[in-house]
Amino acid sequence: MVTGVASGAVLIAPEPRLGRVRRRGYMLSSRWRVGAPLARCWEVLADPELTWPVWWPRLRTRDVAPVDGLVGSSATLLFRTPLGYALKVGLVVDEADPHRRVLVSATGDLVGTGDVALTALAPERTQIAVVWDVRTTRRWMNATAPLLGGVFAASHARVMRAGERGLDAHLARTRVVTGT
Repeated sequence: MVTGVASGAVLIAPEPRLGRVRRRGYMLSSRWRVGAPLARCWEVLADPELTWPVWWPRLRTRDVAPVDGLVGSSATLLFRTPLGYALKVGLVVDEADPHRRVLVSATGDLVGTGDVALTALAPERTQIAVVWDVRTTRRWMNATAPLLGGVFAASHARVMRAGERGLDAHLARTRVVTGT
């Protein structure tokens, strides 16, 4: 059962101009709680083949380029949002502390950084905290952000909740059962 909170998105101040329109910055945070050991969560999240679309609805990946030790690994994520528009985000792993934390840089429709931290809550419970500090680059998103920034943040929260639920279900389906 998913009990996490995937909200907490906060709109932050406008950024420098991109042409005639100011970029809009967002600090977006999610806290997932899943029913699996931390090591198993790490195994799925740090999968070199980046098979996240198996369990994360409305996500596709391409240009997956794994690197031993994770640092330098890259991929392009294509999200179809609940509002119907697509976001294309390139990720590069900047730092990795196995079983604890990953820091990534984002490029494309969102530019900035992501921080993913894993914490064992119990032997079979893990918290995954995700914080994005990003700016939008698409002109229409920047132009409409004063009116729709809250809607964009809510859309992000829905995408993240879907990821949390999908990961939790995937981990339950693929749980390793040991004999007694």
